[in-house]
Amino acid sequence: MSFGSISDLWNKWNIRGFVILSLSLQVVLLLCAPLRKKITSPPIVFLLWSAYLMADSVAISGIGLISHSQGNLSALAAEVDGALRAFWVSFLLLHLGGPDTITAFSLEDNSLWRRHLLSLIFQVSVTIYVFVQICPTDKSLVIPTILVFLSGVIKNAERILALNFSSLTRLKKSLVKIDKLRRNATLELIEELEDLRYIYFDEEESIIAESNVVKHAYYFFEIFKVFVVDIMSWSVERLTSREYFYKVSAVDALRVISVELNFIYEMLHTKALTIRSKWSYICRFISFIDIAMAFVLFNRFKKHQLSKLDVEITYILLFGGIALDVITLLMLVFSDWTIASIMHYKRGPSKLDSFLHGLISTTDGLRKPRFATCEVEPNANAMYTVLDTPFIFRRWSESICACNLFSTILKQNQRKVYKHDRHWGIIAFSNICSFPFSVAEKIISYLHQILEKVIDKDSSIFLEFPRYMSKNPFVNKLWIFIFEEVRRKSKDAYNPTEARKIFEARGDLFLQGRLGGIDCGNLVEHVTGVTYDCSVMIWHIATEILYNIEKPTERNDQREFSKIFSDYLLYLLVNQPNVMSVVAGFAQLTLLELMREVADFKQDAKGVEGLCKTLHEDTPMELLDLNSPLRQGIVLAHKMKSCGERKWEVISGVWVEMLSYAAGHIKGEAHVQVLSQGGELLAFVWLLMAHFGCLNKPEWGTYEYYMFDMHLKTKDHGDQEEDDESTVVSMQLETEGNGDQEEDDESTVVTELV
Repeated sequence: MSFGSISDLWNKWNIRGFVILSLSLQVVLLLCAPLRKKITSPPIVFLLWSAYLMADSVAISGIGLISHSQGNLSALAAEVDGALRAFWVSFLLLHLGGPDTITAFSLEDNSLWRRHLLSLIFQVSVTIYVFVQICPTDKSLVIPTILVFLSGVIKNAERILALNFSSLTRLKKSLVKIDKLRRNATLELIEELEDLRYIYFDEEESIIAESNVVKHAYYFFEIFKVFVVDIMSWSVERLTSREYFYKVSAVDALRVISVELNFIYEMLHTKALTIRSKWSYICRFISFIDIAMAFVLFNRFKKHQLSKLDVEITYILLFGGIALDVITLLMLVFSDWTIASIMHYKRGPSKLDSFLHGLISTTDGLRKPRFATCEVEPNANAMYTVLDTPFIFRRWSESICACNLFSTILKQNQRKVYKHDRHWGIIAFSNICSFPFSVAEKIISYLHQILEKVIDKDSSIFLEFPRYMSKNPFVNKLWIFIFEEVRRKSKDAYNPTEARKIFEARGDLFLQGRLGGIDCGNLVEHVTGVTYDCSVMIWHIATEILYNIEKPTERNDQREFSKIFSDYLLYLLVNQPNVMSVVAGFAQLTLLELMREVADFKQDAKGVEGLCKTLHEDTPMELLDLNSPLRQGIVLAHKMKSCGERKWEVISGVWVEMLSYAAGHIKGEAHVQVLSQGGELLAFVWLLMAHFGCLNKPEWGTYEYYMFDMHLKTKDHGDQEEDDESTVVSMQLETEGNGDQEEDDESTVVTELV
């Protein structure tokens, strides 16, 4: 193909291509952006991130191209009719508004909305310039162009407001003052507690209807969203939450927290805060009517002077604009926000109320989480129930990532956990859908191999971790184990001192107080005597050695849970440094040195089991540094023999406290940032600790006593905590309801705190 033919092709398709590509990217973002909260796959996140960046660039480039072509009077530049150029540039402005399912990928840039505002002003000016240049000579499509232009301005203004409202700085300012929404949510939740009289015979039971789960989660979202910006909750909210989570099963608690995190995700990562208002609904209606009227007017327009291709492209733009608005409306109608709004109002005599509540109830079965079985350890015949919700109704990835030190060093794939009772069609469909992403992973793998040749050997070790990382289904009993441990410890969190002990515990509290008949005093030094990141590495090595050198003859849940915790926390250290930086420090430097040490013992090892046996039995300890995590991990593995058959009870208990420590000490904004990457178990533990009153931030200072004041008063009067928490809540509400002065005082306290 000659250069002249390429130039002709470009002149013919440049504007048309940008317009079609811009619409295509809007469709991709609208339909695929929800994948951010459901999938942890880096290739998918990368593709969505690329589409997000391209969407703005393509629309802006298209507007600029059309603007530039206005001064070019050549025949090639005039291929597209002048009136259509103004019409199309209005559609490109509309596309800059973006879909409702996405605003930005990062919460760190709080000035993003300002840049979009400046960009909007510039693009509106360019659009008006194009329109003014064409209008005097061709007035055929003036009215449709103005209608689409107005719709574009509305969508862009909505996006700028969404970016402003979801910025962490603006959110913190809005949450400082104790507002009526938070107080009303607490009152309504207390009323719900009176009706919450379910009897659970098993923590795996799921009794609460899905619509009620959404309603309760929305109440908690209004109350506990302050933790996103690390603002404290109050005693009445703390006690109400504790009472609720003492009453529900572990699985129902998991359902409530998953919906609550979904509300937080949509508050920060979508346009949810902007579109759920009366004025937004009015503007949405006006925008839709504008596009519909533009379609009608263009359909009646005499198009004999226009090329058939341009007419078809224009119809595609009009149909696409209408279809996107309709799909957006449907997603809004069937969202958790709508269900919470409907369930918020008690069913009255109105037929409409009864119809809406009945309609929601009929869909409970569809939206409720589903479960499947999986086999974790074939030799032990261990079958577990795992989350397996249909993808369209999934609110997070429902998986736990794993990263193993020994598997990575030996360049071996980690164990996979497969679901059994699944339909073959679902498996085949998922395999087909994953094909392009598996190709992308292969390409990334080859790039890693190339980088290994270019960079030094020590640095290339870290490139191995992503290649051998695995994702496993979320085991129900694992969550129940975490839930019961946090709930057990929360019973002692009746004053700031005890709450602070629970908050600061990272294995020592469990070792010192939980296990009767076992002397664990010699194990505490491997928790308190080292930094948190070193502690994770030490216990990871000990867990891996003990897990691989023994051959279990029967199912041992705590053994499997210890393995999952161990691999998950190492994954967080390696692959989530931004999240773990507060507690891990310079973990990667320590881990790099550890990998060098372990690599020296891998020559004669046959697989992970062989390496673990070598480290456990044949390691010359005198050659290792006294402070080396490898040496301490091997020593810990030998010490665990003194615990006998209960060693896995000890190890799993320590891992839960380590997980809780990380979850509590990481800032709220770090937790919510990963919600757009499939979510993390860490965020669930964080909210669970908040609901049980186990979060105790040092920066809260003396104000933390306000969280416990009413509870301490009842303790002084000899009341029992679990039996009388509802009475405490009622007393607190009566006190708060005596006048507006207390609400003003609370606002002053929080303002001074922040």
